[in-house]
Amino acid sequence: MKLSERTSEFIEKIGLLFEHGGSTRTHGRLMGLLLVHDKPLSLDEMADHLQVSKASLSTNARMAVQIGMAQRVSRPGDRKDYYEMTPGSFENMVSHRLQAIDVFIHLANDGLEAVEADNKTARARLEQMKDFYQFFLEELKQSLARWRELDHSHGSRPVNRGRGS
Repeated sequence: MKLSERTSEFIEKIGLLFEHGGSTRTHGRLMGLLLVHDKPLSLDEMADHLQVSKASLSTNARMAVQIGMAQRVSRPGDRKDYYEMTPGSFENMVSHRLQAIDVFIHLANDGLEAVEADNKTARARLEQMKDFYQFFLEELKQSLARWRELDHSHGSRPVNRGRGS
């Protein structure tokens, strides 16, 4: 599959978004390519499409598999690994973020244990940090649960429920 100029530009935008979010541009470009491609791709094919080294793609593909955004697949009689988007990959990414948010809650608790009781300013900041991340962790968990209740089996967008429809 040859990529159109608009598709290539879209992939680059995904790369920049991932880079802005703290990941690598190559990781984002890899995910963008898997998002728009209609079949699993080998590292060689991805390197050809994205014009990046196979070694860099290998590292980023492992990262994508680790966080549940991509999965390795094989083809009968072929020893190469191929990669495709994981079903539910967006849910997996949010679940991965939930774990990261939980780390901030634990850090705030550690800070509260470490800071002296009379340091009211630091304790107030740490309580606010803890409360903030606990609030968003619960909100995201509830949103993810509502998302999972929707029927996504047909691959189309979720039904707009309760918003003027």
